[in-house]
Amino acid sequence: MARVLITGASGFLGWNLASMLRERHEVWGTWHRHAVAIQGVRLELLDLLDAGAVESFVARCAPGVIIHAAAMIDVDLCERDRAAARAVNAGAARNMATFAARGGARFIYCSTDMVFDGERGMYTETDEPRPINFYGMTKLEGERAAAALPDAVVARLSLMYGEGPPGHGSFFGAMRRSLAAGVPVRLFTDQYRTPLYVGDACRAFMRLVETPALCGLFHFGGAERVNRYEFGVRMAERCGYPRELLTPVRMSEMAELLARPADTSLDSRKAVRDLGVTFHDARGGIEAALGTRGH
Repeated sequence: MARVLITGASGFLGWNLASMLRERHEVWGTWHRHAVAIQGVRLELLDLLDAGAVESFVARCAPGVIIHAAAMIDVDLCERDRAAARAVNAGAARNMATFAARGGARFIYCSTDMVFDGERGMYTETDEPRPINFYGMTKLEGERAAAALPDAVVARLSLMYGEGPPGHGSFFGAMRRSLAAGVPVRLFTDQYRTPLYVGDACRAFMRLVETPALCGLFHFGGAERVNRYEFGVRMAERCGYPRELLTPVRMSEMAELLARPADTSLDSRKAVRDLGVTFHDARGGIEAALGTRGH
């Protein structure tokens, strides 16, 4: 059993990680703006921008593994408030990596498929990142801080879906609620991802926690490259919602939309091979997400 510290445990990924990892490990978690309670998990309020408080907390927690899931993920907000985005996504990651190394903890950094420019898709770990928005730029800075540690892991995650904490779900839950209420949903036909069921992501992180020899860069993405509209169609078919509620749109039709890469699909064969995990395709992941609560 390892002592695992998860930053951002009140967020979608962090909450799911804590909910799964608590089954086999001692889990501590941090939250900042959104208080959360997870049975069996020690949760504490922590401002990750307060380096002194973070150092003190990490020393007191003395974790064997730190999973840094906290982030500022709103792409548009990152563009509007670049100072905050850089402080949270890069600065806090650098501090956490420093304190992990100081305390002898293994550091696992949660990154994003948006470090790529989206020009071709199905990116592997050897492809060069070229972010086109500030969110991706700051996450890439965080990656580099993590990669400076010899035994660290950087996990690039694709668009995730599934159940989340109250008031902080994924696009999946929001889309379900809209369709169930008969509210039309606009979905891009020209933005491709490899949507990732969060339960699959958590099982991959479990393998990382339990296999210290695994380090370096991994891609975590679903087994199918689809655009958002195609994903919505699969969900509507599974749930019995009218397909007519799904409105196909192109990104260029939304003038208020800031820069988004067109195709950040990830090739995750390395993770499948080295971690011994599997990632669902869209239909399988939707089925799994609808059949679980929490993870």
